[in-house]
Amino acid sequence: MVSRLDLFRSYFERLDPAAARVRALRDELYVPPPGRAIGERLAARLRLAPKSAHLIVGSVGAGKTTELVRAAELLNSTGDTRAVYVDVSRRHDLDKNLVGVLLVLAGLELARLLKNHGDATVRATCKQFSRWAYGHAEFVPYHPGNDYSESDDDSDWEPGDYVHHQGVLTQPRPPLPAGIKERIAALKTLTAALPAEAQHFVILFDSLDRLDDVEAFQTAAVEDVRALQQAEIGLAIVGPGRILYGPNRAIVDIFDQLHTVPAIDVWDGDGAASRFLDQVLVRRADEHIVDPQARSTLIRWCGGILRDLLELTRGAIEEAFVTGAETVSDTHIMRSVDAFGRTLMFGLRSNELRTLQMLRQHKVFVPTTDDDLALLVSQRIIEYPGITKRYSVHPTIEPLLAALGAGT
Repeated sequence: MVSRLDLFRSYFERLDPAAARVRALRDELYVPPPGRAIGERLAARLRLAPKSAHLIVGSVGAGKTTELVRAAELLNSTGDTRAVYVDVSRRHDLDKNLVGVLLVLAGLELARLLKNHGDATVRATCKQFSRWAYGHAEFVPYHPGNDYSESDDDSDWEPGDYVHHQGVLTQPRPPLPAGIKERIAALKTLTAALPAEAQHFVILFDSLDRLDDVEAFQTAAVEDVRALQQAEIGLAIVGPGRILYGPNRAIVDIFDQLHTVPAIDVWDGDGAASRFLDQVLVRRADEHIVDPQARSTLIRWCGGILRDLLELTRGAIEEAFVTGAETVSDTHIMRSVDAFGRTLMFGLRSNELRTLQMLRQHKVFVPTTDDDLALLVSQRIIEYPGITKRYSVHPTIEPLLAALGAGT
């Protein structure tokens, strides 16, 4: 017999947004979103153009990771393509230099697939990617006649030397460094060694949307995406949401296709969005603990953000457990909403509060500054797609903003 603790613990685990990204498919919790899912569109395009490059951006918590994992599953289920999902944040510190990281991660994944290959050149290339990834020690013998000092001025020249005068033209895409070309050749060696049923290799990179520094993403993406394309490897990258705004949008041009994963407008006309989110909860929590009315209330408070729906439901279930209740009530939901909203409000500055109040009271928001973009990226302001974009304050902070407005 299942104890109350075990029962609530199972609900808590199934509603964990971090775990849901993998479990959603493994435990058949995945619910296709309204319309054609991004994962299906991405997989279809990569089947048709297996060497193409794709950028995925969208709301934090909108389900980008789930769709990326879904795309990998679809690509591996049929056809001649081998796809690999990689969470970059689990393999590399995103605060460190990213140049060359995606290239080496692709090599490591190919090496994992070919670790038992019979060809000595292929095995040596696999080991080379491990050295590029993790470093290696090399003994350099000392020769007394060699000069190991570095020149103070590399520009010194004498009569009779060739002197290079810079021309006026600069290549739009400068040549890749020699070290990168060596790794491209190594990648081609490994892709050529894949079995016949895997004629194409596709790698799907996740978690780069966590980067606050768009310049760091741009530097890494421009070089590594070009290199992977030259190695004839298909790829998809989840990138920072800021790319869609302001001068950063030029980064999109290096990709073959842009896929956006927006928040779900729960106030749409036909109710498809609400039905989708309702099914997400139905598959994770029994009706006797989160009944239809509770689900409807949670959907209104989440603002159409999948991650927030799971977090709010989790918080309400925790409140029910702590108070000894067997079913989530409106009181439990409101406590969860209040805690979630206060977390979103934490650290806001006076100018950001004014922007939020202007949107709440007058429905006016025109993102022009970095602070405005930060409110969008952090989901304090939610952007809904459509012929005309619609913006809304996150529902959980509306009561708190109203209380602040009443006190001024």
